[in-house]
Formats: sequence, C-alpha cells, structure tokens
Amino acid sequence: MTLELLATRPWLRHYDPGIPHTLKLTPEPLPALLQRAAERFAETTAITFYGRNLRYAHLWEEAQHFARGLLAIGFQPGERAVILLPNIPQAVIAYYGVLLAGGIVVLANPIFDAEGFAHEVRDSEATTVIALSMFYRLVEQVRAELPFPRLIYTNLKEYLPSSQRIIFTLLRQEREGHRVPAEQAANAHWFQHVLAAGTNGDLPTLRADDPAVILYTSGTTGKAKGVLHRHASLYANTYQTRAWYADADEGNERVLCAIPFSHAYGMTACMNVGIALGATLILLPTFETHNVLHAIRRERPTFFPGVPPMYAALNEVRDVRKYGLSSLKSCLSGAAPLPIEVQEGFERITRSRLVEGYGLSEAGPVTHANPLRGQRRVGSIGLPLPDTEARIVDMHSGDDVPAGAIGELLVRGPQLMAGYWRNPQATAEAITPDGWLCTGDVARMLPDGYFQIIERKKEMIIAGDYNIYPRDLEEALYEHPTVIDAAVVGVPLPDGRTEVRAFVVTRPGEQVSEEEVFAFLRNRLNLPVMPEKIEFREALPRSFIGKLLRWRLVEECSARSRAERKEWWCERKPT
Repeated sequence: MTLELLATRPWLRHYDPGIPHTLKLTPEPLPALLQRAAERFAETTAITFYGRNLRYAHLWEEAQHFARGLLAIGFQPGERAVILLPNIPQAVIAYYGVLLAGGIVVLANPIFDAEGFAHEVRDSEATTVIALSMFYRLVEQVRAELPFPRLIYTNLKEYLPSSQRIIFTLLRQEREGHRVPAEQAANAHWFQHVLAAGTNGDLPTLRADDPAVILYTSGTTGKAKGVLHRHASLYANTYQTRAWYADADEGNERVLCAIPFSHAYGMTACMNVGIALGATLILLPTFETHNVLHAIRRERPTFFPGVPPMYAALNEVRDVRKYGLSSLKSCLSGAAPLPIEVQEGFERITRSRLVEGYGLSEAGPVTHANPLRGQRRVGSIGLPLPDTEARIVDMHSGDDVPAGAIGELLVRGPQLMAGYWRNPQATAEAITPDGWLCTGDVARMLPDGYFQIIERKKEMIIAGDYNIYPRDLEEALYEHPTVIDAAVVGVPLPDGRTEVRAFVVTRPGEQVSEEEVFAFLRNRLNLPVMPEKIEFREALPRSFIGKLLRWRLVEECSARSRAERKEWWCERKPT
C-alpha cells in the first residue's frame, strides 16, 4: 500500500484482515453467480422455504427452464418483465430466469397501490408481469388500463412442503384470496406451465454491459425514477459486499432473507451475495417478529442483513434469547440510520456483531460499511468498500472540503448505475461528467477515512439562521427509556418560519408527558433550536423496507395546518 494511495484513501488502513483493497474483477453477466454456485455446491441447499429445500443444482436448472419457457411464450431479449413477488423461491427463479432470457428485470414493491404499480409498468414499458396469485386484484386493475401482453401467476403453495401445501389449500387459499377467478386465470400463464415449456431450446448470449435490472426510487418528491443497472454494476457490487465478509465459509453460511428482494438492498445483500457465497437462503415472505424468531431457532442463520426497525422489533421481545440468536455471526444494517440504542441492545441479546452500512439504489446499492471484526465507529456508516471512491464537496461550489468539514457525499465505483431509465436530464444532474454520483446526503469524512451521514439535503431543517439535523435530535430521543421510535421534521408555517416538530412512539403500556421529553432533550443537547412540539404516535410512517418517511409527517402537519386556518377563517368570516 503506497503512501500516495493512503493519502487519497485513508480508509484502506482500517480494513479487516483479508479484505483486498481492490478486487480486480472481470465483469460477468449476473447469472454467472448462480451457475458458479451450482457447479461448486451442487448438493448444497440453495433455498429453504418453510421446510422445503432446493439444491443449487436444482435452482440453476429451474432458472434455465423458466428462461426457455419465457422465450417459448413469446418473450424477447431486451423486453422488460415486472416481478411482483415476495421472498419466495419463485422470486429467485424468475429473477435469474428473466436475465437468462436476455430480459430486463423490473423489481416491484409487493405492497404497491394501483397508481404506483401502474407507473412502473407504464414507465418501463413492460411486456410481462410475474405476480403472486393473491395480488390478482391489483394486477387485473392495472392490466385493464395497460394491457401488457403476458401475465404469469404463481401461487404461494407451489414450493411449500407437501404437508403444508395441503393445509394451505384447505385453510388459507380462499380466506386470504390466493385463488385467481377462472375468467382472469384463463387469460394468464402459470409459473409451473412456463417451467414445463422450457425444457429445450437455446438461450441468448449475455454480455456484462447488457442492461439487467430497473429499480424504482421511492419517489418522495415526484414520480419514482427508474434506476437502470447493467449486469456489470450489480455483479461488481455483489463481490464488493461479499468481500466485506472476509471470514465467510463458502458453502456453509446461512443467510436470513427478511428484506424484500424487490429492494436493492435485499436483492444484493441477501440474494446475490448469498448465492455468491454458496450460502443457504432462508426465505421469509414478510417480516413478522415471531415468525422471524421461529425461523432463526429452526434454521440457525449465520448472517442477517436487515434494517433498523427489524433489529428494534427483535429487541422488544420478552425472553428473546430462548430463540437461539447466538447462531448469528454478523449483521449488516442498511437502508436507514441505525440508532445507537438499537445497535447496542441487539448485540447484547445476540452476542453477534451489528454494524451500520450505507448505500443507495443508484449504487447497487452498497458503498460503505463499518468493519465486521475491526474498529467500528458508532454513528458512522464506516468505510468505502473495495474499489469505491468517496469524497465530500461543498454544497454550493462543489469543491472538495477538508476532512471533518460538512458537505455533500459523492461516490464513484464500478457499482454505479448506467443512469435513470430513459431520463437523460435526471442522469446528468445525478452523475458528474467524470463519473461521480451526487448522493444528496449531507456528510463528513473524518481524518482517518470513516464517514458520517449527517442528513439528507432535502431533510435538513433550516430554522432561521441555523441548520438543524434531525438525526441529532432523534438519537437523543432514542436514549429516553420509554421511546422506541422517533422522527424530527421541519414544518413550513404561513409566516415563512419553519417549526421543528418531534414525533415519538413509546413502549406499549408506558407513558411519558411532553414536558418530560422536553426536559430530557434539554439535559442532553445544547442546540440553538429545539422542537416546539412533541406528538405521540402509535407508529411512524415507514416504507416497505423500513425507511422513515419524514415527508409524510410534513405533508400531514401542513394539511392539518391548512385545515385549521380554513376553519379559523370560516368561524370569523362575516355573514
């Protein structure tokens, strides 16, 4: 390691032993991950789903059959296929099958409303939708407006063990709405029929620079944009993330897959990295606390990539240690800031290592993580991954700022997106001519190369002459013994001021007054501006991945304020 390299990348000296500074990757198409795992670990369980196991050799065979079946029913290379599935075996088979057929996967949120789903189908110009049968009402509603050529349904029971399949058919299928009505079923293909049609035929030749996946952003400030990744960028991010698990035992690890594969973090950190490790993927269609705990006790996972609300929920379970969480070795938290109280509580009950990382859909998504064995910095997103560059620039001039100064985080590396789907203007605004992605996050780099996220630029509160960072206040609120969730937002007022408002969720059965919380904050923080109001909630708005949606709180407060002003005016309006 040269002094010149350390001067520009001081984080390299803090890598765990065994993590290379550069991977020297030769990009390959994503299905190479599964093919390689099938060759090396043919008899290893690739997927376990409520007791049903699929070996790697079988999973690879199913993916190829699905690809050939797609081509047999008219799918063409380059077309887009929307996958509307939770974490079930069909999701993995469909993902790799579409890619093997030369298609572009569009990952859709399984808890979409019709408007959001229709936008993704329309914007991507998808020709094929692969959906769970229980979503048929949503799918048929959108199909009536956008008659895409091919629809493939699959049922949750198809990959359940035979005993559970019988119970599911008798007790759950009708009650939970898994049966597609005959009229709609007649106008759709079925997953198993597509597999059966794919026993023969050639598959197209894939290249690493072919488009592979479209991921849609959350769309909090307008219509969601499609993030287009090529095979090469997702292949690179898979191995960058896999390298962080320096002591992983390939072929013998077990990954708990509770994050939806439809999210960039679940797709990479759970599915693709798990397959690159030859690990067993323990699939959970939804995150329900006690189901997760029973899965941990039954399946003994070693890795658990997750998001802060997942770890926080497990922390709150009485006698949680009886579920055998000691099998966990490493847990990488992403998608949202990890509160210190959640981190410390989870490590106490599991004796595992829980570290915070960072990423965004436009970067595959992982760019930073704290070391899993070495020095981690509480409240830090850690270090850039191998082959990832990062810098902090002034938010106005765009010039580099010195270590310790606050500015916008920019990243560059092989995991960056090709651009926003058919949106060159947005792409040009996000990626500089020399290849740096502007993250939109306010951050600082410490002198030794660790990075800290201060706040999203759009969520920083400007109150008078002061910049307020919500995370500072939220971390203090989490320290209160009754608080289990917190959010701080700036609410614009009619007079042009911004009101700082806090929202907290307390433990069930425990109560605390607004004044007690104010006093608690004043004792811990010395800030020029403090919250003017504190509201108590049963829950805070979060995305399907668990990301705090502060913008919804702002919209709600603004709407309430407008209604109150209207009511005030009506009461005083002369008759």
